[in-house]
This record gives sequence, C-alpha cells and structure tokens, in this order.
Amino acid sequence: MRHLLSYSVYQDVAGLGPDPSSKLASVGMDGLELLTSYDEPDPFYRGLAETVHLPYAPDWLSAWEDRIPDMPEGYALYHTYGNDRSELLSNVAHSIDVAASLSPAHGVFHACNADTTEIFHRRYSRSDSHVIDALCELLNTVVGQMPGGEPPFRLVLENLWWPGMRLNDESGYRRVESKLEFEDWGICLDTGHLMSCLPVTTEAEAVDAVLDIVHGYSRDMTDRVSAVHLHWSASYGYRSTFEERELDCPFPEFLADANRHVCAIDTHSPFSDPRCAEIVEALDPAYVIHELPGTEAGMWADAAKQRAHFP
Repeated sequence: MRHLLSYSVYQDVAGLGPDPSSKLASVGMDGLELLTSYDEPDPFYRGLAETVHLPYAPDWLSAWEDRIPDMPEGYALYHTYGNDRSELLSNVAHSIDVAASLSPAHGVFHACNADTTEIFHRRYSRSDSHVIDALCELLNTVVGQMPGGEPPFRLVLENLWWPGMRLNDESGYRRVESKLEFEDWGICLDTGHLMSCLPVTTEAEAVDAVLDIVHGYSRDMTDRVSAVHLHWSASYGYRSTFEERELDCPFPEFLADANRHVCAIDTHSPFSDPRCAEIVEALDPAYVIHELPGTEAGMWADAAKQRAHFP
C-alpha cells in the first residue's frame, strides 16, 4: 500500500522544497497524486507523481446534452469541458493524453455531475442512473478511440455527493460495471465525499457510518477499489440549512459563491480518529491519497497528523 499526498500543477513546485522526496518522506508519504491540467505537466513531477487526478468540469453533462449555461468566454473548458459534445470529448481525451507523459499508475475521474442551476439545491432533476449512463457513454467513446480500446493508464472513478456514483451502496458501482466497455478501470472511494451523502455532524459519527457502509460492500466491489482519498467532512448541519437559490447573479460571481458553498460541504479535514485506518483496512487499496489542501495548521502538518494513524 502506497501513501501519496495530493498536489496540483496549479501549486508552486517550490512548495515541495529542494529535495521533494525527502520532504514527502518526512511526513510518511511515498509520492504525489498530481492534479493535472490540459497542458503537458512539468517534467519535474516525473518520478514524484505516482498517480494523477484528471481535470474535473463540474457540469459536463450540460455540454453532453447541448444545454450549457450562459457564461463568459473562457469558462467552458473548466466548467463543462467545452461548448458542446464534440469539444467535451476532445478535451477529455487530451487531458488523458497529456497526463500519460507521467506514466501514472492511475488517473482519477469524478463520476458525477453538478448541474449549474442546481448547485444550491438539495434535490436534483437528474437521477444517479442518468448521470452514470452518460458518463459511461462519454468514457466508452473516448477510450474506444485509444490504442487497443484501453486507456494509457487505469481510470479510477471517484464518488461524490452530486448525482452520479455516490457509493453509499453498491447500486452506482453495479451500473458502472454493466456499462463500461473497457477493462482497465477501478474505483477511488473518497471518504469525505461519502460522508457528505450522510446525516453526520461529528467525525466519530462519520467514521461509524462509513465503516458500516464499506463493511457491507461485496468482495468483488472492494477488489475494484484500488484507491482511497482520505479525509473527513461532517457537514450535515450546513447541508440541511443552507439557503437554496438559482443562478441569480453574473456567472463569475455565482461561481465564486458556489466554490465557497462546496468548501463548506466538503471540508477535507485531516482525521483525528485513528479508526480511519479501519476504513482503509476494510478496502485494502493499492493507494491511499491524503487529500488535504490544509487547515489553519497547513497541508504538511495535516498530512503528518493523518499519516500517523498508519504503520
């Protein structure tokens, strides 16, 4: 089992210090999982980035269904993967191609959609199955055009609390399993995102709830979980009380509000409860990614705190 620290091409490489391997080892990390972009990643990351997290466009389904929101020029790539289905397919394929230069063991791809007009809603117009079916068609189309009909590295699909694959039971996984047409894929279970599907308000409640769920997974499903994004959130208090609203202001302002909203739901806090190791033990993934952008203590302190729960 490899322990990786989440990092991003949008962060300064200087943050890793003059000897990145030693700095990572000082907090018990074997390497990085690198959030990539649409540009060729800096060769600096070769050998450090064992895995990658592919770019995510939160409302890609609107481009897939030709109903993208009205937004200023330049936003589409990052918000919907493009202005239409053709651009979406091209940009997703390109993001995989450029990440392949790092020879990663896997690339994470979010298996959900956050409809722009429903970001501040608690109920959604599109079902989990609708989103999963579209996602599988998207990935089958992209990967089907690659050599041998397989991706250049394993694609691992990550759960969220938006419509799509949530992993609070096996239904989303089973639907993905029945729809994907290529072999080299897996699951990345994000513990904080799973908690954001649940009515939990404390870390202890969140750990209990996640343990109950993962202990109920079948063996063939846990065999597909090759990665875990490790962090916690217990935001039910906020999720049950925020004010619902529409796209009611200029798009850039709305998107800034939406980012704050998402951060209030998905806090990416480091575990204090040592039972987080039981979650990982139950899944036995090849990679544990400590996805910790940093509390007030800072990313490195948070990473050391959470890593201390493991041998």
